Amino acid sequence: MTAAAAVEPTELEELMEAQAEAAHEREVGDATRPTAEDLAASPTRIDVEGLDLFYGDHHALKDVNIKIRDKQITSFIGPSGCGKSTLLRCFNRMNDGIKDCRIEGKIALDGQDILGDYDICRLRQRVGMVFQRPNPFPMNIYDNVAYGPRGMGVRDRAVLDGLVEDSLRRAALWDEVKDKLKESGLGLSGGQQQRLCIARALAVQPGILLMDEPTSALDPVSTLVVEQLACELKETCTLVVVTHNMQQAARISDSVAFFLLGELVEHAPTAQLFKNPSDPRTADYLYGAFWLTLSFTGAFRVKMRSYRPQRGST
Repeated sequence: MTAAAAVEPTELEELMEAQAEAAHEREVGDATRPTAEDLAASPTRIDVEGLDLFYGDHHALKDVNIKIRDKQITSFIGPSGCGKSTLLRCFNRMNDGIKDCRIEGKIALDGQDILGDYDICRLRQRVGMVFQRPNPFPMNIYDNVAYGPRGMGVRDRAVLDGLVEDSLRRAALWDEVKDKLKESGLGLSGGQQQRLCIARALAVQPGILLMDEPTSALDPVSTLVVEQLACELKETCTLVVVTHNMQQAARISDSVAFFLLGELVEHAPTAQLFKNPSDPRTADYLYGAFWLTLSFTGAFRVKMRSYRPQRGST
């Protein structure tokens, strides 16, 4: 290895540095964040009113009311089992196949109630989904992305070629795979597989993209790439992201909703929720003064204690 090679940063290091700087700027750059007034002025894409969800006798979601605004990133945070992923799956009716699941209340997509007589195929075209772990189909990269459009009846090869390239470009993957579209998607790295799944979701041109902990199984570099991608996608798409990573929520979100034991505790612009939460339960969670215990009845209970740092303490 030459001295120059030892000193000059590698392409990967340059990418990591650039992504880290962008992530830091997103996390601290409050000046560019929407205010409560900005959010209220944005059109509502999803309107949830009085939503209750039951799994048998278990009351999983309790009187949830929330508005998801157009071309914004809304993040759901909260401890495991608090209902954030359950609510996310309601937005494209992924809970329909769960035995003994019962939903009461209203979810409107662009003013239309999706819990009533609404075509599920049409709903899942309009509301895409990316899951926690990458799940490419056991087929080549091209066919993974073309799968949805073909299912919608697109057969023209030129149209499919355009959709595949556009979707892979939007998912920041085209340059990495354009010469191996006929190779298996399972041969990609974990981060590339997740971006392939994002491209597959984008290929049917949804107006809303749901992401359920999309980076929890990825390495730090891939995580930053997906975060940057999410921030770019909101120019044309509304995103709802479930995450356990509060730093991630602070970096990418326009607004954040905190859930606890099936209740929506607070939903506010990102800077407001993290710096000045209105509910003490949110503050306790953000400061880490929060844990779950198992009672003698077998039910989970929440305990909180104020560990907020005192002024002058180190």
